[in-house]
Formats: sequence, structure tokens, C-alpha cells
Amino acid sequence: MKKITVCGAFRLNDKPKGGQEIKTCILATELERTFKKIHRIDTLGRWSKLKNIFQLLVAVATSYNIIILPAHKGLIVEALLLRSINFLFRRNIFYVVIGGWLPDYLQNHPCTASNIRCFKGIFVETNTMKNSLEKMGYTNIIYMPNFKPLEILNTDCIKTDFEKPYPLVTFSRVTAKKGIETAVNLITQINREYRKPIFTLDIYGTIDTVDEAWFSHLQNNFTDEIKYKGNVAFNKSPKVLSKYFALLFPTEYYTEGVPGTIIDAYAAGLPVISSRWKSFDDVVIDRHTGYGYQFGNIDELRNLLLQIAKNPNMIISLKKKCLHKAYFFLPENAMYPLINLL
Repeated sequence: MKKITVCGAFRLNDKPKGGQEIKTCILATELERTFKKIHRIDTLGRWSKLKNIFQLLVAVATSYNIIILPAHKGLIVEALLLRSINFLFRRNIFYVVIGGWLPDYLQNHPCTASNIRCFKGIFVETNTMKNSLEKMGYTNIIYMPNFKPLEILNTDCIKTDFEKPYPLVTFSRVTAKKGIETAVNLITQINREYRKPIFTLDIYGTIDTVDEAWFSHLQNNFTDEIKYKGNVAFNKSPKVLSKYFALLFPTEYYTEGVPGTIIDAYAAGLPVISSRWKSFDDVVIDRHTGYGYQFGNIDELRNLLLQIAKNPNMIISLKKKCLHKAYFFLPENAMYPLINLL
């Protein structure tokens, strides 16, 4: 009998894209490194929904431990199916949550909220999520932050000799909800106001098909200080990011968990300038690994950027602290709570 089955968005026939797929692949790779062999169920691809139902049925019959990493719609189906059949097999069902959306989601989906109570463990990325779910009566919540197997920069490789214009970077999916348009407009505004470049902005990340027209229109308004630089393999991110001054993360997703882009930044010794999403304090230590501004308050972000431009040591002095924080998010450290239960 198989020991472990992992069901998630692997994109087995292509490179993983986005945080969900990257986390799923990293988790499976780390489990394989520890337990030698696991079984994978890929929830992506043609006919995947019907196929996955059959595969999950087989997995419950043949595996002691089932680990699922679904998004919103997938959770409804998988939770109902696993609860319905597991009373016969009594397997260990573990749900690894990607992002910070689950507490709010369960408030509006009472059936799913009930179905996941029978899982042996629900692993959440932040203590904010853990506290919220425990207030809802859950007793199977386990804190396990996001993780990435990145090569953390040596402290002697940190770049500290910056001058204007200070190079900022975004490193997430290229979508309006990640604050990309906010970043572009604000950097353009500041540079025009001072009649000289104060900041530059490089944008990295995947552009989903639904966002191509929006981003193409946005690019038409780029000044010389703003550029789209394409995609970077997740394991190459520290080297690419190390040349930048700071990571700009004006996310408009209030229910972010532990964004992978911030782990990338820490591994490169890059402080974060971010909106204060719901779990901000779980991820960014204000004035230690970065700076936050009130969620949605662009004027406060503008003032923060101008303050940093006048005193760049606000950022430079944090770079080594970011490297130290990065070790917390290595898979062998972050995944211990899950591995210990398998």
C-alpha cells in the first residue's frame, strides 16, 4: 500500500505557473526527498474533474495519507468526496491551504466548513488564519508557513551602494489585484513631480490571458523608468532580485497568506514595501524586514516612498535581517509540522 498521495495543481506536462502550482510541486518534491516515493494526482488538464474523482477514490483505498491542496471550487468537491468515503477507510486526510482566504470562504460555505472538520490536519500559512479558524470551533488547525527551496544569498553579496534613481521591483503575477497598476502610476507620478527619476520599476511575472489586454494598455503609458522584464524561474529569483533596492508589493488581495514573492525577496536580502493585508504581521516585521502602509491607502504609500528616498538607509539597514528571516521559509524548516505527522 502507498504511504502518501498528494492531490494538487502540478501541471505535470509543463512548468508550474503561479503560487498554487509552485507550492504544490515544492511540497511533493520535499516529501519525496524525505519518504522516497509518493503518488501524485494532477488536478489540471482536460477531463481533470472526472478523472480526479476516480483517482481520489483509488487513493483513499491504497494510501494511508492523503494530502490535498485545492483552490476554492476544488475544495467543495474534494472535501465532500473524502468525507463521504473515508468513514470506510479511516485514512489520514491533510489539507494544505494555499493563501489566506479560507476563514472568510468557510463563512459562506457551511457544508464545506462542516466537511473539513473530519480532516486530521488543516495546515494554514499564518497564525492570523489559525486564530480565525479556531474561533470558528476547529480543533485540527496547524500552522505551517509557505516555503521555497531557494539558495539564500550570502551576507557579503548584498548590494548596499544605491543612489537615485532607486531600483524597485514587483515579482508576482502581473494582475491589477496585485497592485501592479498602482505601482506603475505611483512611480510615474513621483518621477514627474520631481522632474527627475527618483525610482525605477521593473516588473516580473506571469501575465494570465485574461490580463493581457489590460497590461498591454498599461504598457502604452510606461515611461523610460518602468519596464516589464518577463518571467524568472522560481529557483533563480534570489540572483535576479539581489540587484534591486526593495520589493514593492501593493497587493489588493486582503486575504493573502504568505506570498511567495516575499520569500523570494528575503532570500535576496530585499526589504519589502507592502500594503498591510490581513496577515501582514505574520510575514513582514515592520522596520525589521520591511515597511507597511494602510491597506488601500495610496497616499500613505506615496509618503513612505518619499521618506525612503530621502533616507535610503531605511531600506539598506534591513537587508541582512531579511536574509536571516529567509531561513524560516526553507521547506526542511517550514514543513516539519506536516512531515512529523506522516
